Amino acid sequence: MSGPIQFGGLASGLDTGAIIDALVQAESVPINLLKQQKADAQNQISLLGTFQGYVDALKTKMASFAGDLGFLANSVEVSQEGFFQVDANGGAQNGSYTLEVNSVASSDRFALSSSAKITDPAADLGDVSVAFDYDGQSYDVALTAGSASLNDLAAAIEDQTDGAIQAKVINTGTSGSPNYQLVIEGTDTGEDFAVQNLTITNPSGVLDTQSHLTTASNAEIVLNGLTIQRSTNAFHDVVDGLEIDVQAETSGPVTFDVGLDEDAVVSKLQDFVKAYNDVVNFVNGQSEFSEDSGPSGALFGDSSLRTVKNGLASTLFSSQLVDATSAFGSLGLVGIKLAADGTLSVDETKVKEKLALDADAFRDFFVDLDGFDNGGAAEGTGEYYVDTTSDTGLFALLQKKLEALIDDKPLPSGAKAPGIRCERRSPSVSALLGRPEHHRQCMFTSNMLRRLICRLRATYPRHNPSLELARHLSLAAALLDQCFEAWGTAALSSQRD
Repeated sequence: MSGPIQFGGLASGLDTGAIIDALVQAESVPINLLKQQKADAQNQISLLGTFQGYVDALKTKMASFAGDLGFLANSVEVSQEGFFQVDANGGAQNGSYTLEVNSVASSDRFALSSSAKITDPAADLGDVSVAFDYDGQSYDVALTAGSASLNDLAAAIEDQTDGAIQAKVINTGTSGSPNYQLVIEGTDTGEDFAVQNLTITNPSGVLDTQSHLTTASNAEIVLNGLTIQRSTNAFHDVVDGLEIDVQAETSGPVTFDVGLDEDAVVSKLQDFVKAYNDVVNFVNGQSEFSEDSGPSGALFGDSSLRTVKNGLASTLFSSQLVDATSAFGSLGLVGIKLAADGTLSVDETKVKEKLALDADAFRDFFVDLDGFDNGGAAEGTGEYYVDTTSDTGLFALLQKKLEALIDDKPLPSGAKAPGIRCERRSPSVSALLGRPEHHRQCMFTSNMLRRLICRLRATYPRHNPSLELARHLSLAAALLDQCFEAWGTAALSSQRD
């Protein structure tokens, strides 16, 4: 089958088909350019979001480490297991301890039962009341016949005490010969939480027996010869940095040793270095340039990336931190290496050497022990982010440097000047379309088409139409429609975005 009939330039001498094809191709250039510009902008937004995540992660890490008094983690070794547990949360005095558990804390428990046995916990007891005192409150739980089973009484006791007393129905017999009892127990341990003045009133005589199962008592330990009591089994306020929880009575003293956990300190430093390097490596990856391939990243030359990296690097050598007279006065001295590309690494051997030499001086380089105080400096000033106390630390300095870079700054008018933003709004296609060069291109194409139509009409009078005239006019009209439809579609798409 033959192809479509072509009449290009049949009588006019113009290759109008080629002209129209060229105009269509020329008109698509700015549209394709807009699409590429938008794709590039969206890629930059995505990359800046990634960078924002790295910066936020570093700032959060520095905030958690800045005043961490437990930075010097401890290890604990107990000579006998099963009697107590010791957790070190950092800052404990290293050394050997002896501990003896004389008693564990307990709560008051009573069993309410019948001398004749209760075989059905849902059976009615008749009118019944249980009165007692607990934690400075007096209670009188009374039920009337018809809704006064052992189950009803247990629920009423827990309800009226708001759960301060637990009440459980227990079968102390067998499945074939049950014997149900009501056990009530204080939820708190210690002798100050005894159930007192317990009385049972049950005219039917079914519920007529009470048994004291356990007595509320304190836990008592002997630590390095000192006798100490608590109402619970938790001794968390006895030794700074140690939390002791007793589990069972000992037959004599048990020893435990507290030492510095060097591996845990190294792990914290590695966490810091990773968060720091994530920021620096991202900036480096976007900032390289070669003659062959050009910029290495879509954010090449972005000022916010350079500002953050330079700000972090300068903080590492802050005058508030570096001390030439101290063996712990710089990153290199405490075992943190700085590479030529700005990344950090941990020299584990040197870190452990410095910890063995003076763990407190090592901690002081990194941790702000006395807290941050800017002396009341006004918000938005450089001094607002400067610690005026005698002690500071690398982690706090890095945290405040990032805040100084990122925070919005108040203006005299009451508005705020934005800090560095690791984000960027996508330019809408309609904004791109509003550029003068794109208007000029659109106008040029329209004028070209209109001149083409006028020439065709002059060549082919209206009273003598031809197939070629009809074809060229329709093609020209179609081209106009295509051009303006493309611009309109792009603008509409930008509104949806």
